[in-house]
Amino acid sequence: MLKLFLTIVLPIVILLLLSGDDRLGPIPALLLSLAFPTGYAIRELAWSRTVDTVALVGMVSTLLTGVIGVFEFDSSLFAVKEAAVPILFAALIVISQHTRYPIVRLLFDQSIRRDQVEVAIASRRATSGMDRLMTRTAWLWAGTMVVSGILRFALAVLVVTSAPGTPEFNHELGLMNLLRIPPVTVATMAMMIGTIAYLVRSTASITGLPPAEVFRGGGRLATIFNRG
Repeated sequence: MLKLFLTIVLPIVILLLLSGDDRLGPIPALLLSLAFPTGYAIRELAWSRTVDTVALVGMVSTLLTGVIGVFEFDSSLFAVKEAAVPILFAALIVISQHTRYPIVRLLFDQSIRRDQVEVAIASRRATSGMDRLMTRTAWLWAGTMVVSGILRFALAVLVVTSAPGTPEFNHELGLMNLLRIPPVTVATMAMMIGTIAYLVRSTASITGLPPAEVFRGGGRLATIFNRG
């Protein structure tokens, strides 16, 4: 709940209610609204000491929004930024598959009990099967990011039309953040849950372990993968 309040609710309230010239003004209100999600993301990255890809991508997008607003670039750049950040991340996911450090491993480590899985893979000599699964999962994750970028771009074009550095721009930015929860956030979340479910089920099939022993979430959430 705290994360939801600091990263979504409070910034929207600031943009919609405090951007007028008789209050904070457009630039201070914009910077204040961006400070909360950025600060929360930095705190999470520092405390967890692991790379949370969602938080990292969100922080980059937030900082670029601040640059566009403070330097009053053309509002069309905001729509481009909304699409470019997730789509570029999708490209990095795919490209990293051809390096020693594939980004999809971050998703694997966050979702899968790595120690148990690696023992099972070694005993079954299933390394090649796991490598193929990682490649398919990378493409699914990249596809999710591309869809997110397209939806974000379409919504930004429709909603954010005023010049940055104005109260109108801030109001439209706050409205867009509110409107994108159903079409963008929910859709992207559903696709990511589907990707993780596929990763868990497939890992369980390759290793012979029950999904409850594969999924890092365990407990009640793990029972979802045992159904059917």
